[in-house]
Amino acid sequence: MRKNKIGNDAAKIAPMYALLSALSDDLSLPLLQIKNSVEALQQVSFARAAARLQAEKINLSADNGLQLIEAYKLVLKAGEMAHEEFEPVAIGAVLQEVAHQLTPYAKKYDTDLLVDVQHRLTPVLAHQPSLSAALQVLSASMIRAQAAQVQQKRYKLLLGAHRSADYAISTGVFSSIHGLSDKTLRSARGLVGKARQPLPAIPAGAASGVLIADMLCSAMWQPLRAAAHGGLHGLATAVPISKQLQFV
Repeated sequence: MRKNKIGNDAAKIAPMYALLSALSDDLSLPLLQIKNSVEALQQVSFARAAARLQAEKINLSADNGLQLIEAYKLVLKAGEMAHEEFEPVAIGAVLQEVAHQLTPYAKKYDTDLLVDVQHRLTPVLAHQPSLSAALQVLSASMIRAQAAQVQQKRYKLLLGAHRSADYAISTGVFSSIHGLSDKTLRSARGLVGKARQPLPAIPAGAASGVLIADMLCSAMWQPLRAAAHGGLHGLATAVPISKQLQFV
């Protein structure tokens, strides 16, 4: 019995350590950007405006790394989520807040953030910290991936939500990124910790955000899946409508 228990515990822990390995790789990019920015400030005599711009880039890179870490902490605690922690959440308000928080980061990548929510959506039942964190790290990853994959002057990222079947709301992040499908997501889940780039469509340094968002969504209700919204393709999750409260 003890051996079986140890084996079961190891099986549960292994994916977490695998994700931690992938996460450490992805965190190296923002930390390297911080290092390079600091070195630039030390070696060159900047005007005040240029120094302020450089400081802003440092903060954005640091914030991105910290968001990944905080989201990963929520993944580790996902098994401890109590039903009482799920509450009615206005998905439109969550998307607006995520877009607001990521606007400076999106500007760094010449990206315009748009929020499109179907009119008069019923609140969803969700663990709000996990839902917000999932959408935030997913959006940040998609911002970076789109800028790396498609060369253009301006980019658009859409945070959207609309009614779907089975009394649920579909919400996610949509862009012009190619190569994201249910098949690639299934493959990526099996490659966590085994491949440097489990998602070929997502450049190195951005995949962990997608995988962490997928784990958080899975812990709440459903994993990410390929979806479309507003003429764009992306990744979304289905969240059940709350029966506790309806906003009008």
